[in-house]
Amino acid sequence: MREKFSQRPNFTELIHAERFLMSDSHEIENVKKEIEKLRKEIQYHDWRYYVLKDPVISDAEYDRLFKRLKELEEKYPELITPDSPTQRVGEKIEGGFPTFPHSVPMLSLDNAFDEDEVVEFDKRIKRFLELSQDYEISYSVEPKVDGVSIELIYEDGILKKALTRGDGFLGEDVTQNVKTIRSVPLRLISEDFPQYIEVRGEVFMTTDAFRKLNEELMSRGERVFANPRNAAAGSLKQLDPKETARRNLDALFYGNGKIVGKKIGSQEQLFYELKRYGFSLVPEWKVVKGIKEALEHIRYIQRIHKDFPFESDGVVIKLNDFDLREKLGEKARSPRWAIAYKFPAEEVVTRILFVENQVGRTGTVTPVAILEPVRIGGVIVTRATLHNFDEIKKKDVRIGDFVWVKRSGDVIPEIISVVQERRFGIEIEIREPEVCPVCGSKLYREFEEVAVRCPDMSCPAQIVERVKHFVSALDIEGLGETFITQLVSRGILKDISDIFYLKKQDLLKFWGVGDKLATKIIENINSSKIVPLQKFIYALGIRYVGESVSRILASRFRSLEKFLSAKESEIEAIYGLGPAVAQSVSKFLQDQKNMIAIQRMLEAGVKVLEYKEEERTGKFFGKIFVFTGTLKSMTREQAKKLVIQNGGKTSDSISSSTTYLVVGELERGSSSKLEKAKKLGVNIITERDFLDMLRD
Repeated sequence: MREKFSQRPNFTELIHAERFLMSDSHEIENVKKEIEKLRKEIQYHDWRYYVLKDPVISDAEYDRLFKRLKELEEKYPELITPDSPTQRVGEKIEGGFPTFPHSVPMLSLDNAFDEDEVVEFDKRIKRFLELSQDYEISYSVEPKVDGVSIELIYEDGILKKALTRGDGFLGEDVTQNVKTIRSVPLRLISEDFPQYIEVRGEVFMTTDAFRKLNEELMSRGERVFANPRNAAAGSLKQLDPKETARRNLDALFYGNGKIVGKKIGSQEQLFYELKRYGFSLVPEWKVVKGIKEALEHIRYIQRIHKDFPFESDGVVIKLNDFDLREKLGEKARSPRWAIAYKFPAEEVVTRILFVENQVGRTGTVTPVAILEPVRIGGVIVTRATLHNFDEIKKKDVRIGDFVWVKRSGDVIPEIISVVQERRFGIEIEIREPEVCPVCGSKLYREFEEVAVRCPDMSCPAQIVERVKHFVSALDIEGLGETFITQLVSRGILKDISDIFYLKKQDLLKFWGVGDKLATKIIENINSSKIVPLQKFIYALGIRYVGESVSRILASRFRSLEKFLSAKESEIEAIYGLGPAVAQSVSKFLQDQKNMIAIQRMLEAGVKVLEYKEEERTGKFFGKIFVFTGTLKSMTREQAKKLVIQNGGKTSDSISSSTTYLVVGELERGSSSKLEKAKKLGVNIITERDFLDMLRD
């Protein structure tokens, strides 16, 4: 008791403490025993109900137990402990979510998109471990839960902390919200649990809970979630745990981090132990012998995965033996001993209701098909990209057509083809617009380009998209798409520089924005004012200038002053940048509006740091990659980022210095880059070859 009240107790605490000390010790001991018995009994029934889905008492009986425990704890608040079932829902979280390091990094998994890649994964492990190719390795095959990765930390059997995956090295502390999830044990059941254990799994929202939540949001006129994973992530980051509790989240577990006090030697043993401790495991997991059995179980899960109450986009294959895992080790961002097999993209038929033309940050007008709602892979799809007007003509897509729509993972749904047999002759041709649908400016096409563009940089749609890009590039939290759109429509934001002139009074004008949120947004804006040169160039949103090109430009010009005075000929002379980039950057720098915006940012206190050369090491050091075609597993920008992270360089054009040309899917079977690479004798590799190089 001395320790509890050593920090200047308030009057109420002193009264409780005095009564507690003066109470009959025998009575207190009996209350302690009853409270402990009730907690264990309630925990047992929570486990039966939420984990095993097999209750053994009625709801009324459970309510009586819970009510009795609550009465005793209210009478003797000194006996309340954090792991009590009554403490699942805490108070509002102040100051956001602090971050903590993972003792063992939570790495992402490499992906396999067909069975051949799974077989190659098995061969690669055998080569690394110097095993015969005939040897049958023991694997654990588990369904992949499409949710939010979580790590639970238990000390002496009590839940102490819950962290999100974060960037794999630092996670956010969401303990208060995770406690509201009934399938998460606050105290481990078994008596022989480790002294310390980090348990990893996935927080998710069932498809039924997701549907009900969206219906509720729609009835209130609020924005709905795109899919159950986004809903789970949003629910887990609520500042009020009571709101998280209302969202009916669930959790399944499959892995571990650091363990102290117990030796666990395999995935099979881990599952056995986790089940005994009271955790709900991923369903249909199976330990198999050899890659043939692994493939058989993958096919089985693929057949039944739609029956799961959660979204599943694939299967995870892991080495069963933990000692062998240790020998294999990890690469920069993923373990060598596991891989995720992704289910093929799903295609369904639906109808085009009408076409909406959207304007992007560089003025590109993109036609988007508005569809009759259709479920693809557990997600309701109502929109699909038509890419451009040349593509519409090529596929002969019309309003009213029945079309095949494809969605794969997080990729934007797209229209594959028209169902010609279901055309009735009343469909409406989609015409290329002549004026911008937002500002009315006359549209134009640049030479040999398929994109139709709006020339007016003050077009509200372009401003919204540029501000969104700028905010995302500088990691300014609190300014979401809806908020930015409102700020632009009211004329508060006219270009990106206006962000740094926002005042708290500007934000308080909007419904739902209180003093606390407005203050936080202004603090976030101010903290983003010191920015590296390469990040600032990327944030400007110049056409053709992604993160990798921004880094190349920063490394050449070193300071903002030199970059702003760069000539087109200087930019074009930079290795890896072609005339298109040079013309685009030069055009941007010659626009007086852009220069005024940059000057206003500097006057507002933005400090752009000079470029510092990063030490280049890694498996791609000294190698130069060029990409052509469409990649299946990632965007080109993501691929370039991986090259740079591994010490290499990227370029947008082929030359004799190019080390590799990575070829994705080509619409016409070839490309100018591919033909030039053949002439120059450049190494030509597939996307799979590139992924293998990353994995090795």
